[in-house]
Amino acid sequence: MTTEESKAIARRFFEALGANDQAVLNELLAPDFVAHHAATPGPLNRAALLQGISMVSMAFSDNDYTIEDQIAEGDRVATRITWRATHTGDFQGHAPTGKQIEVSGFAIEHHKDGKIVERWLNYDQLGMMQQLGLVPPTQPTK
Repeated sequence: MTTEESKAIARRFFEALGANDQAVLNELLAPDFVAHHAATPGPLNRAALLQGISMVSMAFSDNDYTIEDQIAEGDRVATRITWRATHTGDFQGHAPTGKQIEVSGFAIEHHKDGKIVERWLNYDQLGMMQQLGLVPPTQPTK
């Protein structure tokens, strides 16, 4: 597998993520897939990740993932993204706010045989909650 093929898999994942295309997501994730998300206390298997994606897709509409940077070496791909969406459904017990969000993050993926076998994700959770008005803005320190 070339680095360009690995980058294409990562790009395809983000396209499917934005569309909540569960069929493509299933196709891209290896059966023994493991995800490490800053928002979860432990690793997620394939089924748990797909369930989480579905829940986020119900809470946010107009999901768009812009790839800002992408670097690949060997069987690893790092992608810096910006996620834009509108909060139109229940999210973690919070009623829809109708607010638009713009959240930066990055993912590092390990690919094998054309599938994503492991994924690490980190995004600006605090910034997202502040944009939704669910957490007060950070006050500057003196």
